[in-house]
Amino acid sequence: MEFFTRQWVEAFAQKWNRDAEMTGPLAQIGFSAIVAFGYPNREEPSVLLQVNNGKVERAGLFNKVAQSPALDWDLRALPEQWAAWQTKPLTLTNLGLAVQNQQLQFKAGDYRKMIRTPALANPFLRVFKLL
Repeated sequence: MEFFTRQWVEAFAQKWNRDAEMTGPLAQIGFSAIVAFGYPNREEPSVLLQVNNGKVERAGLFNKVAQSPALDWDLRALPEQWAAWQTKPLTLTNLGLAVQNQQLQFKAGDYRKMIRTPALANPFLRVFKLL
């Protein structure tokens, strides 16, 4: 399946919501955010998720006109990198290297705070297992 299409983001949101290792820890800390994904060479992200208390409430294509709240997290990588993570997900060990080498870019979001907070870091890494 091609990344960041309407079909992809809707399927991803369903996987997220069915995954207790994702929703449980995020619900415990009351995690609510607008999370976007895309490619580094584009001005805007491709898709976004509106997460409320750990569960995705809305998922769809990014629309600058309709997008009113600011993005809390905006993750970017090249298409081949997203594909590579789909088969070999990021781990805490190689996450820092991916950020340092700009394979994974944070256009929004506090990467350092996230990796120091286990309740955020573990679900964040889970994203790459759900791709």
